[in-house]
Amino acid sequence: MTTTVTEPAGARARQTHYWRVRNGRTREPTDSAPRTWHIRHGHPGGEYSDLGHELDPPEHHTPTLLTRSRRTGRRETEEFRGGCLACGWEGPVHQGDGYGDGDNPAVEEAHDHAFPGWRELPPLTTITDRWALPRDRARWAQLTSRYPPGWLDQGAPLVAWSRHHREEHAPPHNGRPRYELRVPRPPAAPGPGPTDQEALF
Repeated sequence: MTTTVTEPAGARARQTHYWRVRNGRTREPTDSAPRTWHIRHGHPGGEYSDLGHELDPPEHHTPTLLTRSRRTGRRETEEFRGGCLACGWEGPVHQGDGYGDGDNPAVEEAHDHAFPGWRELPPLTTITDRWALPRDRARWAQLTSRYPPGWLDQGAPLVAWSRHHREEHAPPHNGRPRYELRVPRPPAAPGPGPTDQEALF
């Protein structure tokens, strides 16, 4: 008879449990750790946390990405769900290969939880802005002037037009304290049609 291990709920609790499994501090085999829900590497809260998840939760909702591997037949697949570091909220499960497939919807749902209305934020429309914006205070102030009060201090995301189909959302990283969420570029407006005179020639 096998017993089913009940995992804790909530991103921080899951991350602690994951590291306890990896370090052999539970009855679960250590090689089962990848199949345990945990915060995806590089996403907020994804650092080592075997010491306990109750240490200093954020004061405001903070989105992150949870992941685990699942064996389906002979194949190992990935599952994703959004999570929050400040409360026990977790989103629905998405399957995919990562790199924009399965992980993007989960990250978006976590931002729907933490920053409802983020989809209406003004987007970055050029690749140059992605690199220049952190150093250009005037452009930064212009872009963020349309953010709701308090959102910047809480780590509201930057929204940017995608450079290609299924571009992965970028988690906060060195020099960028917030997610960069990629949204589809709107279709180009049709140009003016030829006048009757031009159509004749």
